[in-house]
Amino acid sequence: MREPVCSICGEKAQFQCRGTSELLCLEHASMEVTTRSQRCGGNATIDAARPPDYARVTTLAYHFWDETEVYCFGKTYDITSLPTYVARVDTEIVGAISYAVERGRLVIVLLNVLPGFQGLGLGRGLIEATVEEAARQGLTRVVVATSNDDLPALYFYQRNGFTIADIRPGEVLRHHGGEVMGFAGIPVRDEIRLNRFIKTEADK
Repeated sequence: MREPVCSICGEKAQFQCRGTSELLCLEHASMEVTTRSQRCGGNATIDAARPPDYARVTTLAYHFWDETEVYCFGKTYDITSLPTYVARVDTEIVGAISYAVERGRLVIVLLNVLPGFQGLGLGRGLIEATVEEAARQGLTRVVVATSNDDLPALYFYQRNGFTIADIRPGEVLRHHGGEVMGFAGIPVRDEIRLNRFIKTEADK
């Protein structure tokens, strides 16, 4: 599969315009109020990654992050060694969620869906797969961290049951050793941590 590129500048794309379906990079993406489209995922499936799938998961990590190591919650995770669920459309892996289980919680380390397949419910399906996994392991909390610039992620996680639990000012800035530009030209500085609590049988 050819990696998606921005329709404006030709750099790698990470988002898709819901109105025009054009693909956009971080710099050329922006937020606006729109109606919600209703689209079906078609021949989409979500399942646990098998060993041969990790090459594709690695490709996705490089597409979105330029590396396989993700820094969050004060430590660095290598997604090539983490359990992962993948989203497939017609057998092609187009999204992935990698996670770690530690300190009585499930930590979402990476969640990405390729532009062109966003808006189909795949991200929500990947979230629910990890929530079900956490419940199977007797955990009561799923956590995720994002950066202050990533407005689409903040929108997405809060629409899927997460609440903001903590903000670490300057955390991402210190990790990168300097300021980088993020979504819509917003400087990336702070780590925003979110929780989703899982109801146990006793709570139901």
